[in-house]
Amino acid sequence: MRKVRLFYLLIASATVLASCTKPTDTPPGGSSIAVTLNPTIATLSAGDSVSISCTITDQNTLKDVVISEVIGSGSSSQLESYTLSGKSYQFNYTYHVPSVTSGTQIVLTFTVDDASNTQTATTTITVGAASDFNAYSAVLLGSYADATAGSFYGSSTNTVYTVNTANSNQSAVDMVFFYGSTNQYTLAAPSDGSFGTNSNQISSLGIQNWTTKNITNFKFTNLTDFTSITKAADIANAYNNASGSSDTKANMLSQGDIFAFQTAANKYGLCKVVDETGGNTSGQGEMHIQVVVQK
Repeated sequence: MRKVRLFYLLIASATVLASCTKPTDTPPGGSSIAVTLNPTIATLSAGDSVSISCTITDQNTLKDVVISEVIGSGSSSQLESYTLSGKSYQFNYTYHVPSVTSGTQIVLTFTVDDASNTQTATTTITVGAASDFNAYSAVLLGSYADATAGSFYGSSTNTVYTVNTANSNQSAVDMVFFYGSTNQYTLAAPSDGSFGTNSNQISSLGIQNWTTKNITNFKFTNLTDFTSITKAADIANAYNNASGSSDTKANMLSQGDIFAFQTAANKYGLCKVVDETGGNTSGQGEMHIQVVVQK
């Protein structure tokens, strides 16, 4: 009888111990990695570029991420690979759409590994007919006292120039970014009166010494996004239909503003302020812009 009681006591003790066992953070066969891409779907034309934001979080220490592409019914090919560290990571990857037939789908796969698990996320790009305008996103500009980003922008090639490179590319510069005590966040044509050697002008960019100072005209619009822009003529219409007169600068800019512009080469464009930060009267500050412009 004593042996039977002992047997049941051992069973009860095992049950209690099993119920107190700490559960695992990750189910068997599961993954502790979360991968978020933005955008996950896009329609672009051959020759366009898209900036894909990738955010990764993990319960374990990250190892690497591999980016691959599948074009149409083709096989997968690796584009890039990056070594990771820590338990979270964020980066932007710029993808250039190749010259493929309209209607082709391209699937970009981001595969993240932490040495114990893997997780994937995808962005699907549908290639449309060749566009008669260019679309650019996440362009960073810095004010005249900002040492980390260029102040000069060429819309025809989506190029940001520093003081040194802008001087040798004067004819390509359509606008200049700065933060001022009066105008605050501003984009101005090289021809604008904001640049010079007077006490109320900016001289450190050296524009007063240029032989070519392009005239770019700006108009504010009531647009909130670029979804209505499907062809170059839509951009020109947005400029011509904007209320108010044109000016060689767009000032007092804030996040979400969309203004139209006309370059010295008679190309129309639209510019959206994605964000701005760090502006102060010492001439520092940065701004991201999104641009669509006629080819």
